[in-house]
Amino acid sequence: MRFPNIELLSQNISIGGIQIQAICLVIPVITIISLVVLLHIVNHTKTGMAMRAVSKDYEIARVMGVDIDKIISITFIIGSSLAAIGAIMWGIRYPGITPMMGVMPGLKCFIAAVIGGIGNIKGAVLGGFILGLGEILIVAFFPQLSGYRDAFAFIVLIVILFYKPTGLLGEKTTEKV
Repeated sequence: MRFPNIELLSQNISIGGIQIQAICLVIPVITIISLVVLLHIVNHTKTGMAMRAVSKDYEIARVMGVDIDKIISITFIIGSSLAAIGAIMWGIRYPGITPMMGVMPGLKCFIAAVIGGIGNIKGAVLGGFILGLGEILIVAFFPQLSGYRDAFAFIVLIVILFYKPTGLLGEKTTEKV
C-alpha cells in the first residue's frame, strides 16, 4: 500500500544544478513552524505554565488550582497533533505503508529526546539534529558503513548516557525526602 501522492510535494526542484524533491524543503519549514508554535504554547501561555507546573509537581499544581485532567488532556492533544504532523511528513517522503513503518522513526525520536535531555524541548531538537547529521555524515564519509546507519543512533545513545546520563541539556535533579 502507498501513501497518497501529492504532486506539488513530490516534484523535483532545481537549485544551483542540484535536483531536490520539494518535500525535502517543506519538511524543515514545517518542523521549524511546529517548534516555534510549541515553544510559544509552553513558554508564553497560561496553559503552558500549567503544563510546566504539572510536570514539576503534580500535587502542588492541584493545590494551586490547576485542573490536572484538563492539562493532561491538552498535553496529549498537542503531542498527538505533533505526531500526526510528523507521520504525514514521513508518509509523503517515504510513501510505502507497512504495519511497522513507525518503529524506527519512533525509536530515533526517543533517542533524540534522551540525547538532548528528557523534558527539554530545545534539547530534543538538538538531539535530533545531532542524530540526523551524524547518520548522514557516517554514510557520506564511510559509504561501506551505510548498512549500520541505524546502529549509529544506538551507539550515540550509549555514549551520551555513559558520560552525561541526563542528556546534553538535561538538568541534574535531586530527590527530596
